[in-house]
Amino acid sequence: MNMFALYVAAAATTAIAGILHLMLGPNNLNSNVNQGILFIVGGIAQVFWIIPMIRRWGIPWYAIGIAGTIVFMALWIITRMPGNPITGRGGPAGNPIAITIEVVQAAFIGLAAAIIVHEHRKKKKKEQQLKHGETKQEVEESTTKSSIGIRHMPILGGIVIALILIGLFALPMLMPSPMGGGGGPPSQGGGGAPPPSGAGQLEAPQGQAPTQESAMDRGNST
Repeated sequence: MNMFALYVAAAATTAIAGILHLMLGPNNLNSNVNQGILFIVGGIAQVFWIIPMIRRWGIPWYAIGIAGTIVFMALWIITRMPGNPITGRGGPAGNPIAITIEVVQAAFIGLAAAIIVHEHRKKKKKEQQLKHGETKQEVEESTTKSSIGIRHMPILGGIVIALILIGLFALPMLMPSPMGGGGGPPSQGGGGAPPPSGAGQLEAPQGQAPTQESAMDRGNST
């Protein structure tokens, strides 16, 4: 596999995950502000990570991208469990957008890990070339030939900004209501501040709480 294609594939997976998070974010602000902000900030970071992958900023950047993606996946897994400490109840695991996000995030982790392995091997190869008499300048030229030049940076930055704007403003217009939200007010199911269980990846089923309360009310009335 062409190594440049590997970097592009990693950039594409993080871009898709980020755009989908940005699409979910605005629709969650009405029902769950914290989760909406999480999706928007995380989505922007994921779309931004196109630049470190395409520009090959190095292993620390790839590792940070992997770590952040693992946190997002861990949050989704935890909030699917009944009685979890985040939402207090298990959310549905069948949301197609959430499943798509998890798949592309897992793909990004795998691709970024493969890139880290490749970078380690390239570093060892460069060290061997230096030992065999090649000058440092020759080695650096050979390892930077395939990378995108600085002159392409404005174009890449424009693409990132365009994707963020599309995810924030264009795609949410295609969603008439929060994913799986049911349209109820944030205060349903109990007093005080609502738990972080809005729509999207971290969503908990909103229809359960009023149903259980109605059943209790009927029992008390009898």
